[in-house]
Amino acid sequence: MPKRADTEKETKFINYFCEGETQGNATQSAIKAGYNKDTKPAQMGAYLRKKLSIDIRKKNEEMIANTSSRAISVLNNLLESEQDSVKLNTAKLLLELGNFHSQNININVDDVKEKSDEELMLELKTLLISNPDLREVINEQAEEVVDESEQTKH
Repeated sequence: MPKRADTEKETKFINYFCEGETQGNATQSAIKAGYNKDTKPAQMGAYLRKKLSIDIRKKNEEMIANTSSRAISVLNNLLESEQDSVKLNTAKLLLELGNFHSQNININVDDVKEKSDEELMLELKTLLISNPDLREVINEQAEEVVDESEQTKH
């Protein structure tokens, strides 16, 4: 069983390695956590990074989870941008994150003006058939639009 001092140092190492000025630097994280500078901190840092890799991963996942709602909010705000290029790139990113990659969805915006309503509906149906998850995303977006328009009326 490790000594309490070692456990505390390991916890400090994880924190220093995951955030702050020593983030990602195992040697500097080991030194800052209190491991002796004279006993080859580079080797100790590498050893600790490997030994504590599961705890480091958990700490990173926790930090990501704590900021994910803020990131989603930023993306939602970008979707409301005045610039069409910002909206388009944000939408592309969201689709990619939702596992809708460009090879799965091929939309040519320039052709939309030249197509009839029937052609556009056929293209939409084809997309929905070939990408069943897309239907759920569209339904969620449509519900939000309806909710927003109802709120504006009142």
